[in-house]
Amino acid sequence: MSETIVSAENISVTRGDTEILKNVSVSLYRGETLAIIGPNGAGKTTFMKALLGLIQFSGTVSWAPKIRIGYVPQKISIAQTFPLTVAELFWLKRATPEQWLDRVGAAKLKHKKLSALSGGELQRTMIAYALAGDVDVLCLDEPSAGIDIGGGQTVYSLLSDLRETERKTIALISHDIDVVFRHADQVLCIDKRMICNGKPAAVLTADTIERMYGAHAGLYHHHDHA
Repeated sequence: MSETIVSAENISVTRGDTEILKNVSVSLYRGETLAIIGPNGAGKTTFMKALLGLIQFSGTVSWAPKIRIGYVPQKISIAQTFPLTVAELFWLKRATPEQWLDRVGAAKLKHKKLSALSGGELQRTMIAYALAGDVDVLCLDEPSAGIDIGGGQTVYSLLSDLRETERKTIALISHDIDVVFRHADQVLCIDKRMICNGKPAAVLTADTIERMYGAHAGLYHHHDHA
């Protein structure tokens, strides 16, 4: 059996009197890609932050020893007065910018100031920066947000390569069901509570999609993918 990288049991989060998550559980194994999906406001980002210990929660999260984690949130804000270039950001980490930027199709950004990057450019830069820590696990909240279609394909191709050649473990939040079918080994469907958990083909049924996204949602197949 594959090594368990993280196990989360009965994760619940409340803010004041509002219940954000209730009793969500999942285990993630080395070399596996977990996709967390659900409608807007379902608690996907909240669950990822609980996994990372960034917010208060009830339940238990157990990580394997000495695991190095890279995290890229969906929204990153850089002040217009922030002086560093992309290259200088990597130098702070004692990392070679070209090596990592090239992997996400962003080598041309090396000399640009972080404050001058577009949303998509900043997203690619931060994914490269997370990788530069030689991490075991990448946690990504909508990794293709703000990136053009070609850039999105580059990012997901990179994630597949990391999983297959370096046995990186990946947890990502996505709204793109096609991406989930193509790249995920395991899917966690949540809408404040756990709707389903398992292999994409087994759990992403028309009934599950309707439960999460409403009666107007459908499941279509194209080139053997939903």
